[in-house]
Amino acid sequence: MRVELPVVGPTYTNRSLSVGNQHTQNFYIEANQAGEAAALMPFPGLKSFATAGTSYARGLCVYNDELYAVTGTELYKVSQSGAETLIGTIPGTDRVTMVDDGGNLVIATGSTKPYQYDGATLTVGVDADLPTAKTVAHINDRVIYEQTTGIAFADLGIPLTVNSANILLANTRADSVKAVVTHRQQVFTFGVNTIEPSYFTGSGTPPYSRVNNAVQEIGTSSPYSISTNKDFIYFLGTDKRVYRMSGLNSQAIDNPAIGQAIQGYSSVSDAYGVCITADGQNWYLLSFPTGGTWLFNESSGLWTSLAYGTDDDPHLISDYAYVYGKHLVSDRRNGNIYELDFDTFTDNGDTIQRQRTTQAIDSRLLGSAGKQLYMNYLELEFETGVSLVSAEAQIIMQYSDDDGRTWSQEYWQSIGEQGDFEKRVRWFGFERFYKRRFRFTMTDPVKWVLIRLIADVEVGLD
Repeated sequence: MRVELPVVGPTYTNRSLSVGNQHTQNFYIEANQAGEAAALMPFPGLKSFATAGTSYARGLCVYNDELYAVTGTELYKVSQSGAETLIGTIPGTDRVTMVDDGGNLVIATGSTKPYQYDGATLTVGVDADLPTAKTVAHINDRVIYEQTTGIAFADLGIPLTVNSANILLANTRADSVKAVVTHRQQVFTFGVNTIEPSYFTGSGTPPYSRVNNAVQEIGTSSPYSISTNKDFIYFLGTDKRVYRMSGLNSQAIDNPAIGQAIQGYSSVSDAYGVCITADGQNWYLLSFPTGGTWLFNESSGLWTSLAYGTDDDPHLISDYAYVYGKHLVSDRRNGNIYELDFDTFTDNGDTIQRQRTTQAIDSRLLGSAGKQLYMNYLELEFETGVSLVSAEAQIIMQYSDDDGRTWSQEYWQSIGEQGDFEKRVRWFGFERFYKRRFRFTMTDPVKWVLIRLIADVEVGLD
């Protein structure tokens, strides 16, 4: 009997492996709106664009329709052709946040007073009331910074000057303010325990006031995990759960398995989040320097994993900007800037290991719980692109009968000649089993779209 087995699914590894041990790495799940089955789509590769210095990446921003990057302690402008121009020095080692206020590039370093660049001169603030901020935001011709007890509004059109009266305290609870974000004409003050939204009142000092009935009883200890797109604010909560906000409403979007993984990381305060919109997809990428990288796809509402190389290291992406008609990202390790490209199948020439571990398969799929299964063959259907290697690309299959604690030997299959775009490969010679998971691994630089998994099986008597 030919039956379709579930091959498309998220990363979901439970403490109890028998409850859940699925893994999807360097794919995202595309929910097909044309009525056909969902598919595992390859997360785009990284194509070289520019090199802005040689140190570690701290942040990207678009100012005056040009790309700016802070690498180590240096601020660079990067042209459309990828040429770099050193602007000046930005002290510190932490990530930076940057905004274009309509006339200046404003940079918060977390260790010094903020900087501004007006297109000609880089200046550090000296105003006594200007805070040493980690984050900076902009709304209605004003730049805003977080400080320990609230948020500070700069004077209109003067980003490095703060009037001491233009401080909005966060006093719903005794809290330590971590970040300020603007979204949909509102200001959000992120503390460790609360999020206080504020609205424009049109008068007063400052001309903003808290929305009292909309304070969220959750905050963040990871200010750089906060990222926005046109619809949502995403962030890692102090409780180590992942949330998003739309307007004045917040919702948890993680699952127990992700929560368990994050709880196991040695540090989460240095987590950083990046919202990416490309090819009709909205993603939130959440990376932990001492853990891993998680990818949330808005269209499917599901999480998968991203990794660099074959050792599950965090993905290279550190920050993102759309400019020059390109989706550009910085390399967390150095000054490299890449184009995020759906037709590139390496990370700047380095191998991308794509992997899918299926959910458990047993006789319940055939309405006969507790029976052994005999599998005559297993067939995987997928789409590939033109190979970048001269030899035929290979796919590796393994199986586990103990929920992924141990795995079989590797069974390799060629996917055919270059130019064979839609393929089905089969594996034969399976032993009988009660419950089995399959793992597919792909490392060749080709397009891999996993579509469906079919097995020819028979139900045993016992």
